[in-house]
Amino acid sequence: MATIAIVSCRIFEDELTHLMKKEQEKKTRLFLIETEFIDSIEKKLNSENIVYEKIQNDRLEEKLNEQTDAKNTIILQLIEFSMEARPAEIKNAVYEKIKPIQEIADGIMVCYGLCGNVLGSIEGDLSRPDCPVRILRDEDGNIGDDCICISLGSREKYLRIIRTDGREGTYFLTPMQAAHWREIAYASALTPDPNDDEMLKMVFEYSGYKNVGKVKTGLPYEKEFDEIVDDFSKRFNLNIIEYEGTPSMIEKSFEKFLKELED
Repeated sequence: MATIAIVSCRIFEDELTHLMKKEQEKKTRLFLIETEFIDSIEKKLNSENIVYEKIQNDRLEEKLNEQTDAKNTIILQLIEFSMEARPAEIKNAVYEKIKPIQEIADGIMVCYGLCGNVLGSIEGDLSRPDCPVRILRDEDGNIGDDCICISLGSREKYLRIIRTDGREGTYFLTPMQAAHWREIAYASALTPDPNDDEMLKMVFEYSGYKNVGKVKTGLPYEKEFDEIVDDFSKRFNLNIIEYEGTPSMIEKSFEKFLKELED
């Protein structure tokens, strides 16, 4: 039995719910670390009848020592939104969460991209023989640039889109980004006041944004995705361009890591 920790930006709530649904079928035990912003993922886990236990960090070791017939145990630790505008904060937050979990986990999966190129060396920095650390990679072995790249499924696809539609300026929205676009606009230092639409409109115009890229992941958890993107495009005079997304980078990275731990 392996104990795997997943340390993730909460932007991947949908993909993680989808992954946990698959893992539940394998008799996997799930612990969700308690924070002030897990209500959203709890609703999604509950909607899929996924069995989990909320737990404080200081009780993890005790719970892991309890007898169980589970094949594996997953510890899910979500981190609040923080974007490329604050790369040092992202690195500090992720590294800080990983280090204590290494004492009790067999391996740690980091659901982040390069995020301003601050997480590219995380595997070498934090991996230990008894607890390897792995970050999300596509099938060609490339670390995802950011959450959009990860939601699209590969770096090659992301760069192809950036080189074409990106020339006109495209602001991308996944379902989670759409649901929390005001919070993310503030977290990414796009605006000091996320409720000031006129200021945001000026920022978009100044930055040369012409389009909103609607990344359809195929996951059903954010029910108002279509309506929010439509409103966003009208609010800021942006054309909608649709892209097919996929949860495959998270799924396949986790499957590969699990196999690595089992070998």
